[in-house]
Amino acid sequence: MLRMVVPVMAFLLVTGCGKVAELANQTRTVAAPREQVFAKMFGDGSAFAGLPLVTNGGSTRLYELVAEKGDPGFEQLVPKERPDAWKVKVAVAMEIPREAHLIYSVDDGALATGLKFTFEDLAPDRTRVAFTIDELSGDGAKGLAVNRFALQKVARDALDKLDDFEEVKEPG
Repeated sequence: MLRMVVPVMAFLLVTGCGKVAELANQTRTVAAPREQVFAKMFGDGSAFAGLPLVTNGGSTRLYELVAEKGDPGFEQLVPKERPDAWKVKVAVAMEIPREAHLIYSVDDGALATGLKFTFEDLAPDRTRVAFTIDELSGDGAKGLAVNRFALQKVARDALDKLDDFEEVKEPG
């Protein structure tokens, strides 16, 4: 299971010195109902389907994988800037069909970042999908920056799943 998650979570690893990367919100609007759009991006076939379900409160779900030092594959999850890390948590918090929040946390929040997708109904057959990148936070974040290119790639890959739907151009 850890082997399935590693490539997906590689996007959240941090890189060396610099400011926290700030990216403008990026959106895509498609001609489809919100539930259908959410299912296409985060349904059963998504890369996160292999994560263990921790809580299930109807439309609220939390999938979480916790790896500790010594676990197989731990070295692939821990950022190289924190070789002394002892715990990495990879989580996907979903409020279906409104949002999905991918979270990467090292040593119980000493270093944390994420990627959040929101799904907004514009009309019964029109949905706007937006993503934002969480700022790097925690005591261990000083001098580190989010790898914005990797996060943008993950967001773009997720948004590319919407190619089956007709894209709607919004007025400028």
